[in-house]
Amino acid sequence: MENEKNNNGIKIITGILAVLLVVAGAFAYKLYNQEKETKAELTKEKTLVLANLREMNDKYDVVIEENNLKDTELNEARDRIQALIDDINEKEVTITSLGKYRAEVFKLRKERDFLFAQNDSLRGTNKLLAMRVDSTSYELEVQRGVGDSLFLENNKLAERVELGSALAANKLKVVGVIERSSGKLVENDRARRIDKVRACFTVPQNRLAEAGDRLLYVQVIDPTNAILGVNESVTFEEETITYSKVSKFYYENTALDICENIPPKGESFVEGTYKVNVFDGAALIAQTTFTLK
Repeated sequence: MENEKNNNGIKIITGILAVLLVVAGAFAYKLYNQEKETKAELTKEKTLVLANLREMNDKYDVVIEENNLKDTELNEARDRIQALIDDINEKEVTITSLGKYRAEVFKLRKERDFLFAQNDSLRGTNKLLAMRVDSTSYELEVQRGVGDSLFLENNKLAERVELGSALAANKLKVVGVIERSSGKLVENDRARRIDKVRACFTVPQNRLAEAGDRLLYVQVIDPTNAILGVNESVTFEEETITYSKVSKFYYENTALDICENIPPKGESFVEGTYKVNVFDGAALIAQTTFTLK
């Protein structure tokens, strides 16, 4: 009887142990599945965090490259993002560390938005400044163009005034003359008979010309291309005039008749055609020819 009770007790204990073993196995299996699911969820979240960080890093690269930025807050922020990416890849992610990473991503995203807005503002300001510089440069070019135009107009006006104030010599006539002992001059076209050639011309009225002492240069060239008279030279800027005689007179802005007598080169004149020019400075203002027989 006693043995039968003992056997029943052992059976009961064995049954209880078997039930406990089954329960423990089921609990262990449940824990294993939960751990597996947790790791999968952590891996998924880790991948998502890394994707967000890499996206931010790429955007920083684009902005920095487009604006050619060096040693700025944007570069430093990008370096912090890369450092966080490296840290996540190197370490085993836990629920605690994942929470810290999420908080860091949120903080970095806020910092990115602020820095990008600041950069856009600076770019806008720089663009506005560039536009103002371009506008100022344009205004300066316009003013320079106006100044150049006025300078050219003033030069043209000065040239017109200068040309308008220059003297003229009209009615230029040259003849051979015989000079009598009484001082009387008799016209003659025989080269061997005449004593001088007489060049006469009229300086007309010119209200733009200044009154005062004036000089005109008479040049007589014989058929051999020799210049008669004093045969002296005078230079105006880069042009030299060789003249036969200087006409000196006082000009009062009224018409004035002038005659000059020029002797031969040597003892007598030669036959042929002579050229006569009258210059006001370097400007040729009258010319003619005449012939001696």
